[in-house]
Amino acid sequence: MIPRLMCTQHPDTTVKITAGEEVDEALVAYTAYGCEEVMVDYEGKLTPFTQPKEIVMRALAAGVKLGEKFFITPRLPNPKLEEFDRAMLSLEAAVVANYFSLKYMDTQAVRWVVLPMVEDLDTVLLVRRMLRRKIQAYREETNLEISDIEVIPLIEDAFAQLKFEAFLAEIMRDGRVESFRLFLGKSDSAVKYGHIASALAIVWVLSRVRRAEQELGIKIHPILGMGTPPFRGAINNPALAHLEVIQYAGYHTATIQSAIRYDASFEDYIKVKDSILNACCMDARGVDDVDKLVGEAATSYKSVVAKYVNALLEVARLVPSTRDRVSWKVYGRQFVAEDRAVNMPRAIVYTSTWYAMGLPPIFLDSPFIVKLAKEDRLDGLLKSLPTLKKEWEYDSEFFDYDTAAKYIGEELIKSVREAMDYMGINPRTNGAYAALLRMPRSESNIIAMGKYRKFLG
Repeated sequence: MIPRLMCTQHPDTTVKITAGEEVDEALVAYTAYGCEEVMVDYEGKLTPFTQPKEIVMRALAAGVKLGEKFFITPRLPNPKLEEFDRAMLSLEAAVVANYFSLKYMDTQAVRWVVLPMVEDLDTVLLVRRMLRRKIQAYREETNLEISDIEVIPLIEDAFAQLKFEAFLAEIMRDGRVESFRLFLGKSDSAVKYGHIASALAIVWVLSRVRRAEQELGIKIHPILGMGTPPFRGAINNPALAHLEVIQYAGYHTATIQSAIRYDASFEDYIKVKDSILNACCMDARGVDDVDKLVGEAATSYKSVVAKYVNALLEVARLVPSTRDRVSWKVYGRQFVAEDRAVNMPRAIVYTSTWYAMGLPPIFLDSPFIVKLAKEDRLDGLLKSLPTLKKEWEYDSEFFDYDTAAKYIGEELIKSVREAMDYMGINPRTNGAYAALLRMPRSESNIIAMGKYRKFLG
């Protein structure tokens, strides 16, 4: 059984969740939210290495049998980006969880681990080898028949996603499998290349999955890693999920992140859940090759962001972390701005910061939209991304001309208004939210705005 809903530990909620609370949170994810798997997160996060085992034992006590319908799926630190020992300890935690679940439930709680920020085959093969060696050692020393754990590559770069077919072909040479889970991340790709480029890349991958299955002779199960705001995919957004699941048709699994569970009502969560489940078996939409368009959109976006890096970093320091994560100043994201590389906040802090400056980050694509409109190419983009106009209408509630002008000047804001005119959008800034925007920035002010939006970032 391949899970449909993956509950995660993303810090996109305004509610602080400690690592100690995440064990009970996992049980609630299984029983109340109907998630078949919980992603225990070690990437840039101070999660105890005992957590998977603790979830197994808490589930045992609660009568929730793991390994049949419900699973634990750890996300490792990438050993090329974080300390090697943390990656190895995360693998150990996965195998230990299976030792205890086999011992007490006669099932394996962990069938997969997620390897994030994948851009090369070598790291995937390294993790596969280390997993096999650890599992073999446990088999020999415990006499338990522990099965292999599969590695799910999480590809979080638009240009790497566009090469997914060649990447999967290389992975298949290391060992034949009947089915394969491919994780497509929207958020980090959006931070690097913008909303349009990152969305187009994922839509294109989903449109090519069936062809790749035929060529490789395997079944591919795509996972969508998306949150609540449009910049991060909006598949968890109660106002947009029913549209996003059509735009991103062809997925098998979707992440259920923290904001939809803690900042939204349970009724809103059910809307999101039903939208995801009702559309998860739909065929992907056909789209034309998007390589050129992705490249153009990414270039435009990067040239825009490069102008506002200093303002962004100043406000980002005020955004609180609501999980026990390593600071983005230590483990951030590299952004190449003109002739220098800048350590940017990770996606949730980055997204929250732009909202705090009165400019939702999908509007950073406005010069590109204006360019397409003037070249009579905008209709082609809207055909590939049919929800884009609705996303802009949604985010216009959180756009404030005066606040944005104070932080970044008027040049980009004029472009936003021009793009809205081309798409026929009338901004609908909410008065109560605008009042929050016009207050001095502080951690509590940023939290208040997040509570109004129903997501931190």
